[in-house]
Amino acid sequence: MISYSLHLSNKKHALTTTKKVAGASKHNLRQYQSSDYSPEKIIVLRGENNILEDVKQIYHQEFEEALKEYNKGKRSDRQIDDYLQYVSESGKNDVAAEMIIQLGDKEFWTDKSMEQKVKMKEVFQNQIEALEELVPAFKIASAVLHLDEASPHMHIVGVPVATGYKRGLAKQTAKTKVFTMETLSMLQEEMHKKAEEEMEQNPELFAGEEIKTIERGRNSDWTKEYFVHKKEEQFQDLTKEVEILEQSKQEAEDEFVKTVTDIAVQKEFMRYAFLEEPKSAIGKMVSAAWKQFKGWWEKQKMPEVEKEARVSIKDRLERAKEESKVMKSKKQNLETQKNKEQEI
Repeated sequence: MISYSLHLSNKKHALTTTKKVAGASKHNLRQYQSSDYSPEKIIVLRGENNILEDVKQIYHQEFEEALKEYNKGKRSDRQIDDYLQYVSESGKNDVAAEMIIQLGDKEFWTDKSMEQKVKMKEVFQNQIEALEELVPAFKIASAVLHLDEASPHMHIVGVPVATGYKRGLAKQTAKTKVFTMETLSMLQEEMHKKAEEEMEQNPELFAGEEIKTIERGRNSDWTKEYFVHKKEEQFQDLTKEVEILEQSKQEAEDEFVKTVTDIAVQKEFMRYAFLEEPKSAIGKMVSAAWKQFKGWWEKQKMPEVEKEARVSIKDRLERAKEESKVMKSKKQNLETQKNKEQEI
């Protein structure tokens, strides 16, 4: 008997941010150098060569109208410019969801040729279509078939979409609303049946084999191969995290160097600008530019700034006077009330 597993990633494997989606893209599409993997042995069944861009396209298609409606009439500081970025930064919902589907474990596939494994392309394509029929609210952005590991398996990344919200956007990404325990149980049972049908239609691969029955209380068949696969994924996740940290470190270093050089160039410019009798060509150029700028500033811009500042100060003084009158009035009322109470 062979196993069938359908797993929805969660907890530390969940795609909670755009960075994690980018990491999934790197892993699923084999966008890195490694002797253990072969980019030629992956088949893209849905999407392009950048899963984050595929997810962005889904967000554009699904949420653009809801976002426009939400922003309508709101102050600019209360509007949402980019819903994907908003979800990624808010931490309230997952940006996307990833599903892994596998039919057959290492033991079953160990003696199968690459030509036989390639035939799984049609099987997994049918699994995608079945998934879309069963859970239409799960908008699939990317589906990638891996043939370069112990057994063929498929990574699906999509956006779970729910409607009818009274707060926020009327239409939102909602993994926990789309994938409930009931949904996952139904999905596992129906997809399991679809896998059985695929086995019957491909006797050259599965003749004489039967699929393991679903163990109640689970949403997938947890096989030894599945756990080995998850350990491999965890290692890849750690590698991604190290790469992200290294990238963040480099970005921080670049930002620091940029800040230091910006300060240095400003100091150097001002040093030349205030020279009374510059001798070098660069000194003469900067000094002349500074004098020209200063003349423009004093003649045109500075009067405007001074006028605005005086108006602002005047307004603040007026407000302070009004607040002082209010406070004085309140104090007098309190004293009057206190005197009346003492007379009583």
